[in-house]
Amino acid sequence: MTEKSSAAVDATDIQIMKELQKDGRAKNAKIANKVGKGISTVHARINRLREMEYIRGFTALLDPKKLDRGTLAFILVTVTYRVPGGSKVISQREFCKDIAGHRLVQSVHVLSGEYDVLLKVRTKDIEEMNRFIVDFLRKKPAVDKTLTMFAMDTYLDTLELRGLKGIEE
Repeated sequence: MTEKSSAAVDATDIQIMKELQKDGRAKNAKIANKVGKGISTVHARINRLREMEYIRGFTALLDPKKLDRGTLAFILVTVTYRVPGGSKVISQREFCKDIAGHRLVQSVHVLSGEYDVLLKVRTKDIEEMNRFIVDFLRKKPAVDKTLTMFAMDTYLDTLELRGLKGIEE
């Protein structure tokens, strides 16, 4: 995010962003009606919010089960910062960038605590997940150990930022 503070947005901006989270394809006229502003005002505000990187983009949410990616796992990774027998320091940032490039990985997070990295991975089935872990992840020199947790059921999986300041729920 740029160096803009949250004071750079007002309650109307928050309402506009909330509407766009509900439906990223909503027409400016529909949003204008909901927030009580003119269409050109809403259009200008959306452009400003994009320029300020409050809105990072628009995307379609795909159904992973219908697209043969129904197996979801969260993988905790402990990173070793030196290859055994070597003196070269392994960069945690480079490790994360490398992992983030894999087609099955949906998110990569650096953690505090016992584990260093959290991955969200979606695959076709357990066998494909096994290949990802054994044949790709564990072959990385930086990987010391992993802990894999499979999601048995999902009750909430959203990109929406809920309860934004200035919104009446």
